[in-house]
Amino acid sequence: MSKNHSNQRLLKSAVAVSLPTFLSRILGLIRDMLQAKFMGTGRSQDAFTIAYTIPNLLRRLTGEGAMTAAFVPVFTQLKKEKTKKELWKFANAFFFDLTVIMASVTVAGVLFAPVIVKVIAYGFKEIEGKIELTVILTRIMFPYIFLISLAALAMAILNSFHKFFVPALTPVLFNLSIITLVVVFAQDAKNPAFVFAAGVVLGGFFQLAFQIPFLWRKGMKFKVGLSFKHPAVRKVGKLMVPGIFGVGVYQINFALSRMLASTLEEGSASSLYFSSRVQELTLGLFSIALSIALLPALSDLAAKQDIPGMKKTLVFSLRSIAFVTLPASVGLLVLNYPIIEILFQRGQFGIEATSMTSGCLFYFALGIPFISGVKILAPAFYALKDTKTPVIVASTVMVGYILMSILLMGPMRVAGLALALSVASGTNFFVLFSLLERKIGRVEKKEIWTSFWRSVLSAILMGGAVILFLRQFDMNKMDFPIKAGLLGITILLGFMIYVSLSYFLNKKDLGELIKHFFSKKQPNKRK
Repeated sequence: MSKNHSNQRLLKSAVAVSLPTFLSRILGLIRDMLQAKFMGTGRSQDAFTIAYTIPNLLRRLTGEGAMTAAFVPVFTQLKKEKTKKELWKFANAFFFDLTVIMASVTVAGVLFAPVIVKVIAYGFKEIEGKIELTVILTRIMFPYIFLISLAALAMAILNSFHKFFVPALTPVLFNLSIITLVVVFAQDAKNPAFVFAAGVVLGGFFQLAFQIPFLWRKGMKFKVGLSFKHPAVRKVGKLMVPGIFGVGVYQINFALSRMLASTLEEGSASSLYFSSRVQELTLGLFSIALSIALLPALSDLAAKQDIPGMKKTLVFSLRSIAFVTLPASVGLLVLNYPIIEILFQRGQFGIEATSMTSGCLFYFALGIPFISGVKILAPAFYALKDTKTPVIVASTVMVGYILMSILLMGPMRVAGLALALSVASGTNFFVLFSLLERKIGRVEKKEIWTSFWRSVLSAILMGGAVILFLRQFDMNKMDFPIKAGLLGITILLGFMIYVSLSYFLNKKDLGELIKHFFSKKQPNKRK
């Protein structure tokens, strides 16, 4: 397969992920808007935020994170070396092994929820009833980790066959489940947090159930049986153990930030949550989609020992990520306050909450290109079945993050935690890149840096133009519909300016993305 066809296939796969992911992120924002309306940044929202963090962190570590990173390369190699019968025997064994493990984790989580909550949210003890509420919500939502881990395995299997659309659609069902329950029951509920918690579990069920028929069609028959001694199962397990820490460094750091935020003024943990949701919307538009498509692609190249092909794919991916995320980052730096105001400021979410949340979003925006870059570099290590290197990096980054958080949260309060997260993400990116070069040889950095600085210049000029445009209006005197309309026009204007500037300053990246997205010519299929 030629370089252009390989890049085209990668972007086509990314588009297959990004479209449903974008829809999911929009629905996720609607869900968050409902949270802001019914719970604001007060006691219930803080409790829900911490309670949801616990199973969600485990999901990202053991489910979508380390498990996927370890499973896909092994499954891809078996596809090339073993018969279909042996392949599905392994997949089936791993599915039921995971079922037993995650069921045990869920039971333990429910039983030990009081201990877990007191560790994660030790600052809540100062407010009467807050710890108790968080424990109840944690127990309600812990079964989500069982459901979503199996759903993540289903996603990994389908992705290994380069089937991306269906797995990427499942978060849409998750958000729809929560939104539906909230619209029907939250208004009359004594505490809306319980309605949201029930929606999380229902959403996890639909994420798993939706993918089962597609797995059945591919050849998985779900014959009950355990096989912890299966060689491939043990291989995935060995890769997962260090990977749990390496894959989830950002998520672990984010969980730590919420722990630290629980010691600050009320609403701090919620502000981190809402600002991170806007950040995740930006990441979900392209970065997450590309990283999901990248792991199977790199695993294929690694299985063929095509290191030059891996390098070319990485360079192209990093250039594409820079082109897309830098304007998004600058846009959030410039528009953080009006974005938070339009999305969340209503009901229990007041002006003070908007100010605190927009401050967090400002510093989160700085880390978007680096988080996206790590999502490109990490799959390269996992495709090479190396989960130990990211662990070493993660350990260093985490120590530095904790020290910086403690240093910054005094003068900057919760915004300092957001800044520390962005700095940690940047450190993680540069160290991983350096170590990856040692592993696979020199990567063509000149091409990456040229693209990067051209995108930076275009993004900065775009940001300046957006600031000048907004200065022509007094948004404080506008009614909500007009203010929301102006924000939409401003974002569209910024997009058009960036594309226009890129035509003159970064024509190569712009042209390649347009060519790959809209080309009707299909890539060659493997025989």
